[in-house]
Amino acid sequence: MAKARAEERAATRAALEADARSSGRNLGGFLPGPDTKLAKASEALAAARATAEAAEPPARRTANITDPESRIMKTKDGFLQGYNAQAVVARNGVVVASTVSQDANDVELFVPMLAQVGRTLKAAGIEEVANLNLADAGYWSAANATAEGPPRLIATVKDYKQRQAAREAGTTSGEPPKDASALEAMEHRLRTQEGAALYALRSSIVEPLFGDHKENQGWRRFRRRGLVAAEAEWSFMNLVQNLGKLFDHRGALAVPPTR
Repeated sequence: MAKARAEERAATRAALEADARSSGRNLGGFLPGPDTKLAKASEALAAARATAEAAEPPARRTANITDPESRIMKTKDGFLQGYNAQAVVARNGVVVASTVSQDANDVELFVPMLAQVGRTLKAAGIEEVANLNLADAGYWSAANATAEGPPRLIATVKDYKQRQAAREAGTTSGEPPKDASALEAMEHRLRTQEGAALYALRSSIVEPLFGDHKENQGWRRFRRRGLVAAEAEWSFMNLVQNLGKLFDHRGALAVPPTR
């Protein structure tokens, strides 16, 4: 991320200088100094490579004979053999898109999930599109931040680091600077009072879905094998969730009988 930040800033500076030269003027301001974050990241990368070279060779790769389509996934509790279950949840708790992927990284799944939301709404005859998408740091990339579609707030680092950075840098306001990179622009929006308040809603929208599946329903693992079967099972879980939301909604609208 430090390298991406440095490259974006260098590209932005180069574009500004080219624009100034084409108009016969000098670009004001100070020349950017060395990127200390990039230097630290380079040192950390060199140390990691040295450690990897000194380590013992990895064990021989083996296939999972129970479910060869599953993949090794990293979780907060370590590594497991499984799939990456994705869900897009509306503010009312309804799941509007879901899929199961073999990709352990969420980054490449952001745009396809947005497209699936569009297809779901179109199939349901809903013309109104989402006015804001909220996503955690697993989905961050400059490409995802600038892709076509509704506005979005994507955390650039994990939530606790985001809050720590906001406390250290303080809040801001208004639109990001015109010469800000995609990363700097997103961090600016997340540090505004409105952006911070909107992003905080994410934990009360999508997290309850996974919490209910795991804790209340006891769905902690897929019972079927294979990507297609796992995706069908995941869709069924979310269908049950949506039916429960619909039942609660209809119950809340029910008119009590008159006497």
